[in-house]
Amino acid sequence: MISLRTVALLLYVSILVGCGTAAPEDQQMRDQAAVGQDADPRRRGVSAEPGGKFPLKGSNVVFYNVENLFDTADDPATNDDDLLPNAEKKWTPERLSAKLGHLAQAIAMSGKDLPVLIGLCEVENRAVVERLANEPALDPITYAVSHQDSPDERGIDVALLYDTDVFTLVSTKALNVPLDNDRTRDILHTQLKAGGQIFHVFVNHWPSRREGQAKSEPKRMVAAQVLREAVDAIAMNASTHVIIMGDFNDGPRDRSIQVGLRAGCAPHGDALVDLMCKDQPAGSGSHQYDGAWEYLDQFVISALLVDQVASAGAVKDERLLFDHPRHGPSPDKTYSGDRYKGGYSDHLPIVLRFK
Repeated sequence: MISLRTVALLLYVSILVGCGTAAPEDQQMRDQAAVGQDADPRRRGVSAEPGGKFPLKGSNVVFYNVENLFDTADDPATNDDDLLPNAEKKWTPERLSAKLGHLAQAIAMSGKDLPVLIGLCEVENRAVVERLANEPALDPITYAVSHQDSPDERGIDVALLYDTDVFTLVSTKALNVPLDNDRTRDILHTQLKAGGQIFHVFVNHWPSRREGQAKSEPKRMVAAQVLREAVDAIAMNASTHVIIMGDFNDGPRDRSIQVGLRAGCAPHGDALVDLMCKDQPAGSGSHQYDGAWEYLDQFVISALLVDQVASAGAVKDERLLFDHPRHGPSPDKTYSGDRYKGGYSDHLPIVLRFK
């Protein structure tokens, strides 16, 4: 005889079949649709559960100092006079269009898939960032812009583009870097959600070395302190991640990074991990000065993310370089002084690849 328990079980299974219970593959497709994904093989599966599958698995993140991405209109509130059509550099709409195309192509050189996050510095305003996001080379992804105006005298800002099929925006804010008798770029803090997990993304452009190391380093220490305090305020857990990117105008072993930001070469304690701090080939870097390459542009991440990283480094594609007569292969700039070269940028993009 068949027991009542067996009858109940058979009845339950028949009801599920009759209602069209989804196979695992069908359920996965519905989960992907719920976060805005399509059948494009470029798209990555996103877990809907906190602490589940890492949602950026197989994805790329790019940071790029784009060397003065300015529009061609005069902004009376900032010192943009050298990048106007009637200025010595003759910054025309045609040259702006060419630069936007070059920058988008350079970002696309970062991998077979377009990046899900693109951090930018040396952008004049939100409008030029939106134009970049709509360039044909980046068109396969719908990017949204996170941007805040900074108090920098020249009007240059930082910005973040994020793939709207992967992320939803939680919040964005500017972190002011208070300096005595000087102004610099704010740090952009964008909080995003993907697959039930939270990503705190910080885009930086710290004060330059123009005044010399001794005079300028204290300013970068202030920026490091502002950023570290913001990171310390985050309640960290297995579903919360920190990705810091930027042009720090210091190397990964300089005091502002290792002492101010407390970012080391390996995870320990509450230290952040600077991915440009180790395993970089000799002569590598994102910027070259007098023939010496170094990583002024870096990725710094929370310790729990380290196991998800496949690699991090500069995009040293030969199309982004020119053969300098004294220094050899060098970033192909848009300008050399006031002379228009029509290149990409004086920095190379850097790319973080997740496993």
